[in-house]
Amino acid sequence: MSSKSLKLWWNTESIGKGNILSFLFGERDETIKAAKLTIDRMKEVNTLSMTKRELRFFAKDLESGKLGVKYSYHNFYTKLIRKLLDLGFLEKDVVVWDAKRQKTATVYQLKLQSIPERPPQAGFVKQAWQVAKGWNDLVQQ
Repeated sequence: MSSKSLKLWWNTESIGKGNILSFLFGERDETIKAAKLTIDRMKEVNTLSMTKRELRFFAKDLESGKLGVKYSYHNFYTKLIRKLLDLGFLEKDVVVWDAKRQKTATVYQLKLQSIPERPPQAGFVKQAWQVAKGWNDLVQQ
């Protein structure tokens, strides 16, 4: 496969179709399902976040299989959460207002990437823009 056709395949098959999680986590189906569930749970709150306690109980539910996916507690933190933190798609220890408890709370929060509306012309910067755009589309849908 030539480099041009490889680039076109990469854009249309993974990022272009909104499948950013398979790009980030490869062909690990259980990890992708766990990531989707985590993101969906965080999107239920207008701050796009979960407290450390909520995240811990969510990880325990994943480990027991209550949410339809059986995913290890250890792998949840080391493979999924750590990767999202390292890539800058998730922030830790963000202070937000908790309306239920009427006080501030430190949370894990999904981070939207600040990117321009139009992509750069070419090269690595364009590929990085496509990944960030794919992430933003996933979080905002």
